[in-house]
Parts: sequence; C-alpha cells; structure tokens
Amino acid sequence: MSAMRLNQSVGIGAMNNPNDVKAVQNAINSLINLIAPTRTLVVDGRVGARPENSKTVAAIKAFQSKVVGMVRPDGRIDVNGRTHRKINEKLLQAPGQVSFKLPTASSDVINLSNSDYVDVANELSCKVAAIKAVAEVESSTDAFLPNGKPKILYEAHIFSRLTGHIYDASHPSISSRAWNRSLYIGGAQEYTRLEQAMALNVTEALKSASWGRFQIMGFNHRAAGFASIENFVKAMFTSERKQLDAFVSFVKSKGLDQHLTTLNWAAFARGYNGSQYAKNKYDVKLQQAFDKYDNE
Repeated sequence: MSAMRLNQSVGIGAMNNPNDVKAVQNAINSLINLIAPTRTLVVDGRVGARPENSKTVAAIKAFQSKVVGMVRPDGRIDVNGRTHRKINEKLLQAPGQVSFKLPTASSDVINLSNSDYVDVANELSCKVAAIKAVAEVESSTDAFLPNGKPKILYEAHIFSRLTGHIYDASHPSISSRAWNRSLYIGGAQEYTRLEQAMALNVTEALKSASWGRFQIMGFNHRAAGFASIENFVKAMFTSERKQLDAFVSFVKSKGLDQHLTTLNWAAFARGYNGSQYAKNKYDVKLQQAFDKYDNE
C-alpha cells in the first residue's frame, strides 16, 4: 500500500483541508484492525465545526494511543510528524514484506542487432539513429553490467518520496528527501543500495531504480507495458530486446514518439528526463549522439 501524503495538518487545531482529511480517513480505514473496536470511517473529508467531537479525531486518538504509544493523544496529525510517520510505517509494512527476489543474472546476454533497431524505428516512424542516441545518452549503450545484471541507478530521493520520508533519518544513504549526486556509487554497487532499500520495502525500492539500456524508472512500469513492478524487473533481466520493447511502450504511452520522429530533442528530453533536462544538457547530448549515428 502507498504511503499517506499530506499537504497540511489534520485533526484538533489543524488546517483540515478536505483532501488531507480524506487521506487520513482512508489510511485509518486501511489500518482499522490495529485500533479495534473503532469502526470504519466515512470518507467524506470532514471533521466538523468541532473536531474534538468527530469520529475521525477519535480514530486518530485511538491510533496514537494504541500504535504510536502516546500517553496523551492530541488528535492531530502534522505533516511528517510522529503520527504521520507511524501511519506510513504501518501502511508500508505489508508491501515491504512482499516475497520477491531479484532474478539470476544472465550468463549469455543477447545483444540488440541492427534489425532490432530497424524494427522499432519503423514502429515509431523515426530514424534508427534517434533510438541509438537515446541508448547512448541514457546508459552509454550498455544494457547489462559485466556481471550479467541489467544496468541500474538507484534514486534515494524517489524511494524517500514513495515511502513518505519515513526512512530519511534512519537510512540517509538510501532515503533522501532531496536529490543528492554524492549518494551514487555506480556500477554493480548500485545493487547494494537497491537491496538495502528492498530490505525496508521491496515494491517501492524496485520502483526507485532506473533500469537497462534506456534507464526507465521502475515507477513507470505501467507506461512501459507491465502490470506490476516485479514483472517489469524480470523482463529487464531477460534480454536487451525486452528492454527495447519496454522503451517503445514507454515513449508511445507518454506521447514522446512524435518528438523522435521530428527530432525535437528539447521536447523529448523534457518528457523523458524531466523539467531539469536543460541543466544536464540532455537535449544537447541527444543531438550530438544522433549526429554521430546518423553519419555512420
């Protein structure tokens, strides 16, 4: 289950934005077995004119007393406060115990052939050089590490966001509220960081890494054509062709194929790498890589 995200405080003396109140009501309902005999809350986004008399606040107090261990429950949840963190810990506990092990590394990686590139270039109505350019910029054209595992980059700030920041203090090297370049180790050691995060929460850890030749983020697994993050990861271990097919699905689902066709690298980089693409000169690098392959 996903972490509960709040923009403002909820409860007694709080801001009580309806969307935040609904988030709390849904979270409490998901954990209702921890605070029996409390009954399931109506998810209406309301605490009333007198919050101290509301069932939602009563449920918050019950959670604070029975789960958080507060001697004097105050009936208030502050953003990333003690109660918020404990709710997220419990919400994320079950997914963190999902039984999933990383697949065995391949001992015989099948590389992409030129015909593979031609096939998908025709499917995307773009030049082969455009696809090769993305591969080079994203992963230096390496889909797999020397040990047979797909190349990854683990993103601590993504894991922090997906888990509601509850591990930032206890595990700062793998859960960081802000992006921090110094946390990268690189190469096969990125798997060490990934596996440390998996020990805390398997599902969100897998979503927090970028995978393979085209470095597709795990949280984009649905856009890449996979119903679950686990199936996405299994495919990334399988072959370079599976990674290429995931790339095709991803760019189509995001509407980025048109930019490959027109060679609008700024627009493609914005959609593929995010709004900060220019800071890292992704569009410039893509253009340079394309020019190299197009002149072969």
